[in-house]
Amino acid sequence: MTESATDVMAVVHVTAPADVDPHVIEAELTRAITSSRKQPMSAELALAEDVRSAPRHGRRRHGFVAILRVRGEEVPADFGRRLRKVARKGLRRSFGRSVSAKVRLEMSPAEVAAYWCSVRGRPHRQV
Repeated sequence: MTESATDVMAVVHVTAPADVDPHVIEAELTRAITSSRKQPMSAELALAEDVRSAPRHGRRRHGFVAILRVRGEEVPADFGRRLRKVARKGLRRSFGRSVSAKVRLEMSPAEVAAYWCSVRGRPHRQV
């Protein structure tokens, strides 16, 4: 018996101390998201280079594109809130209270196509 799954694309903006490597943040985000017991899912993340900003006051903002595979036919209504909570909690556990995370699920078709290329390296096939 196979269980169905739904793919969700999200953009995660993380503000962290400037000395933290963005690839370490990416690894920690992946670990936090995939180890969530309340909302089991798999995650594939990629750093979006154009979203990163210069450090201000010792903090830097990074953007990540996430392709998440969630169990079930439909995505829960409060999925964005749950994802933000899991990401923030995992990052704060590793890097301290000065880290914040925001999650955006709503995207235009053009954004989806552009972000898909940053994760997979080829255009997303339109259905």
